[in-house]
Amino acid sequence: MKEYTTVKNIEEYIETINKSKFIVNVSRVETAEEAAEFIQKISKNYYDATHNCYAYIAGDTAKFSDNGEPSGTAGLPIYETIKKQNLDRVCVVVTRYFGGIKLGAGGLIRAYGGCAAAALAQAEKVQISLITPIKVVLPYNILKQTKAEIEINAKVVSVSYGENVMLMVNAKSADAKTVADIIIDFTQGRAEITFEDEFLGEY
Repeated sequence: MKEYTTVKNIEEYIETINKSKFIVNVSRVETAEEAAEFIQKISKNYYDATHNCYAYIAGDTAKFSDNGEPSGTAGLPIYETIKKQNLDRVCVVVTRYFGGIKLGAGGLIRAYGGCAAAALAQAEKVQISLITPIKVVLPYNILKQTKAEIEINAKVVSVSYGENVMLMVNAKSADAKTVADIIIDFTQGRAEITFEDEFLGEY
């Protein structure tokens, strides 16, 4: 499992360059299949466009397409832009409506790469981190103070009430031991700590 940064929501960006209209759609995708579905959806939405060029990176899988533009002038610049911004699980589709003025190879590379970069820059990002859930069982009389202390360094995701109180806490895996030590120290050993299996998720 590897930590990564992705985009949070679908974003659209529009720019006109030498009378050609470029429409960029960006989406978070977990798999190549999801990327293919997104590309198909955008291509269907803009079925009358001159080109629907794309690139995506989804873990160990990556793909890009010029969709009729000269080789290396569209898909590759979009792909390089995703890589340059250190993003993963991202698909970018750049739609072009030709405006009658040819841009040349260099102009196309700048247009596709630049529009993709602008769209990705405005997209809200989310960090996907390795998270270790920590189960914390403690007496009622120290709940309020302990919960406040935990939330300085981790996130309390649920509270269950029984004979004692059980908190489920999410900590970044790199900080999990430190968070547990803080809880034990703060409660003077009155809290019972159990580490659960780590997972990749939004923190």
